[in-house]
Amino acid sequence: MDDQVERLIPSRSGSASYEVVLGQSFRVDLQRLSAAARRDPSGRLARLRREVVRTVDQLREGESDGHHPLGFEPGKGDLRDCVTAYVRADPQEKATHRLVFREIGPAQPGGTPRRELLAVKPRQGPGNVYEHVCARLRRHPADRQPGLNRFGDRAPGDGGNQSQRQSELDTKRAIAHAWAGQRPLATSRPLRGTPRQARAPGPTPAIGRLIGSPGGTGWPERA
Repeated sequence: MDDQVERLIPSRSGSASYEVVLGQSFRVDLQRLSAAARRDPSGRLARLRREVVRTVDQLREGESDGHHPLGFEPGKGDLRDCVTAYVRADPQEKATHRLVFREIGPAQPGGTPRRELLAVKPRQGPGNVYEHVCARLRRHPADRQPGLNRFGDRAPGDGGNQSQRQSELDTKRAIAHAWAGQRPLATSRPLRGTPRQARAPGPTPAIGRLIGSPGGTGWPERA
């Protein structure tokens, strides 16, 4: 599966602006989308796959910083350290999918900053992208994560105009890069063709309150 995913995203010559780190579940998302696209090469899902690949390439090269940072909303989860990018199969239509990622500092001092891709899924409906991201980060949708208070307390929404969104993206990226607790999931792996750095030693600091192991839905069990 990994080789199939790696072949989808073209390498560029020279150094990338960011090291793209693919979450294990993100690889599954992309593989499933690719399988659907192969069944209908001229269809909507094939166009969506091309847009996802283009978005990943833009994030790697620093040509995009995503659309807006996410926030906390009770029942939908605390994703204040995450950013969403809009992905559309048709440029004339409203985007139906979101690609969610996290900004992470370099693994070594002076190294390349990282972007961890967590999910690409539909924006709305049951099992939407934000439900998946919370489950993959093992955060209960009703809980606020105390470690994320450093990112502020933004209201849900797309963040206003482009200038306002970019300012907030820049600020939160700087916070994420400076925070030692912002590290990739243990199962995430660098995308080939981007600068590969050794992971910093030591355990990943716990963020938030999780009790027990994930339940059948993927959400952590609570006391």
